Amino acid sequence: MQDNQVELIVMKVNEVSIRISGQNGDGIFSSGDTLAKVCSRSNLHVHGSRLYQSVIRGGHVSYSVRAANEEVRAPADYLELLIALRKDSFIVDSHMLKKGSIVLYDAQGSRIQEDATKLATEKGANLINIPAMAIAREIDPSLKVLRNTVFVGAAIALYGLDLEVLIEMLKNTFGRKGEKVVNINVNAAKAGYEWILENESSIDHNMSYSKNMENLVIGGNESLAFGMLNGGLQSYAWYPMTPASPVGIFLSKYGPLHGCVVKQMEDEINVANFAVGAGYAGARSACATSGGGFALMTEVVGFASMIEAPVVMIEVARGGPSTGLPTKTEQGDLNQLYGASQGDFPRAIIAQSSIEEGFYLGQEALNIAEEYQMPVLLSSDLYLGEHFETVPLYDFDKVPIERGKFYPDKVPDGFLRYELTEDGISPRTIPGAKGGRHDAGSDEHDETGKLISDWRAGYPDAIAMREKQMEKRMKKMDVLLENLPAPTVDGYTSDEADVLLVTWGSTLDTVKEARNRLDQDGVKTSQLHIKYILPFHGDEVKKILSEFEDKGVKIIMIEGNYTGQMQRHIRAESGYEIKEHYRRYDGEYILPREVVLAVKERL
Repeated sequence: MQDNQVELIVMKVNEVSIRISGQNGDGIFSSGDTLAKVCSRSNLHVHGSRLYQSVIRGGHVSYSVRAANEEVRAPADYLELLIALRKDSFIVDSHMLKKGSIVLYDAQGSRIQEDATKLATEKGANLINIPAMAIAREIDPSLKVLRNTVFVGAAIALYGLDLEVLIEMLKNTFGRKGEKVVNINVNAAKAGYEWILENESSIDHNMSYSKNMENLVIGGNESLAFGMLNGGLQSYAWYPMTPASPVGIFLSKYGPLHGCVVKQMEDEINVANFAVGAGYAGARSACATSGGGFALMTEVVGFASMIEAPVVMIEVARGGPSTGLPTKTEQGDLNQLYGASQGDFPRAIIAQSSIEEGFYLGQEALNIAEEYQMPVLLSSDLYLGEHFETVPLYDFDKVPIERGKFYPDKVPDGFLRYELTEDGISPRTIPGAKGGRHDAGSDEHDETGKLISDWRAGYPDAIAMREKQMEKRMKKMDVLLENLPAPTVDGYTSDEADVLLVTWGSTLDTVKEARNRLDQDGVKTSQLHIKYILPFHGDEVKKILSEFEDKGVKIIMIEGNYTGQMQRHIRAESGYEIKEHYRRYDGEYILPREVVLAVKERL
């Protein structure tokens, strides 16, 4: 045993849980991406996430990879391995360590070693001091980031992953830079791998690795964009804003290949107007932004509803208010979505709940927008939008394209664009279609589209038409609600459960994992998850909550904001007040262990 070797004090683990952390601009994300892909190509299910600051260089960033033989749909509670590339790693990431965790680092200075020793004492972590920089300099003294590849090779060795899979990944990643760069990185990975084999023990694990498993690793934003593209998306407008930008980046790359016009505008106001205009002109249209951008778009939401133009608007929330926490997550924009624009008007608000669901939700949203001729607001957040998972290969035929009462060419005789109908949905056409002439203004109008809000306002016929048009538009909400599936309870019945956890959006899978642990501890759990926010199944939700309360079941709302926005929405729409809650609003995502602890405290 060499001087720097330590005996690893780790229990047998059932999953890979690694975080590589360092400074923005030092290749942390590319190294983390390599680790994630090696795990995926080793037949493991992967969950990955990035944490970063809103600066181009500097600031502390990290890339976390959780992988196992079974599905992993939530972030890891603790890290089995922390690759600490800078001093701040011992401060920022220490809360994710536990007794037996391993810290892989390079003690180039006494201060780093001092902090590492202190961390090991406080957390009971194992330290492995690998001379990664020295190893990298021997291979190529000009490439500082080469030490990252040394650390990646070391991590692969610790978990007994296949070095050949890593080498293939490096060839794919650096192939475009030439054979010399490929060989340098391959040699660095081998050096880190061999250093561990010579100096340390591998982690004892219950996992099996193989190659060539057919799966898909994709992020939440990309899954939503992919789904819309499969659903016939024809127009997408965007202006870059974290964390919604990946939707536009994905569609900029793949949209034009599949007949979708992708336009980057000068600001969010023009984004919204472009998207609504494209929807009015007959294209399947969408746009995406975050809270600050959506604040600029809200007037156009009402405009779309008044002219009954279909459009999908994606809002990926981050910490607010104002610029707030631009690179941190929060479920804090529900009130903004609900209060967008002025007056009463029909629109749908739907929360994306998982990466896999995003693919199908993107298609469903386009269908609803066109069938009901209204804006559809999709709610997501930074955690859901920017983390990635292994998901089953998508069923491309699961959601058929439905365009509703749409006549893009010749319209039926007697066409009235805003005809008063029983279901509130009028026939729709596009500008220039034969027989389809009509006005489409932002003012109130009659069945032809002729405005009644200027010199006719106050006349008896105009007053009556206003009532009829308002009732017609709002009728869509009743019809849509009838056609949307009501939420149901997952888990134990009200006669059996100890606790009912109420969730919405990105908390779905994290709470599911927490429930599995609670069930193992003898706490019988159920979950009521809200997907369709507006229109809302108030009667059904009230019936479920009242039934569980009557049986003495503890009901707890879990959400990521300060004021309990969904908790308040449920009370407003159903009349039922949930009394217990767990909320997180510091910009970090909710962990399963937090939910477990919160439930046990409240029980």
